Amino acid sequence: MDGWVIGFAVGALVAVVVVVLLALMIRGARRVHTKAAAILEALHAAREATAGLWELADTNATVGRIVAAATDARVTLERRGGAR
Repeated sequence: MDGWVIGFAVGALVAVVVVVLLALMIRGARRVHTKAAAILEALHAAREATAGLWELADTNATVGRIVAAATDARVTLERRGGAR
């Protein structure tokens, strides 16, 4: 009978260790989930905050066209004698 008692005790101990390890793994997974959600939220905020940078090339091209048009207008006015 002593062998059965020892076997049950060892089995119970193994079961407790497995439950504790699983609980620790679940707790760790929840922490990872929380941190990943926070990181994802920060990435979305950063994307929204820098959305204008994606349009920077278009803005630079438009500014270049405006400067070129203003330069042409100035040259034309200087030729006509309108700007002094």
